Amino acid sequence: MLQKIITFSSSILLSILAILLCFGVLDALWLGWIARDWYTTEMATLLRENYITWPWVVFYLMYGFVVFVLAVVANRDKPLYYAGIDGALLGLASYGAYNLTNYSIVEGFTLFITVVDWAWGTFLTSASAMAGWVGFQKARKPDSI
Repeated sequence: MLQKIITFSSSILLSILAILLCFGVLDALWLGWIARDWYTTEMATLLRENYITWPWVVFYLMYGFVVFVLAVVANRDKPLYYAGIDGALLGLASYGAYNLTNYSIVEGFTLFITVVDWAWGTFLTSASAMAGWVGFQKARKPDSI
């Protein structure tokens, strides 16, 4: 196992970097520009005045690693769209759990935000998985298994 990690270390690093970069850039565009007004309007009574940053960082790092393991590594020898499908399924499950739980128990968490954020998370995870797959393939040695 350790030998495989060493053999694929450049592929692993490039893949995780691609996942985090794709996820970070797309989510920053989404939350900071495209959907900012929706979230602000829909969740006005729920938002903190000063955001706490460390939970985002922890989530991004953890989720990026999970995307790598479950969508990239699992599909490293398959076509790109397999990573996209598995990424979408992971996003569907994880963002679904988050949004449906919030809709169920958080007063003021609207159905609109539930559906929009759930769809966004599904797309975002799929796109990030595909970016990670491409990164993995770019650094992969042709003779490696």
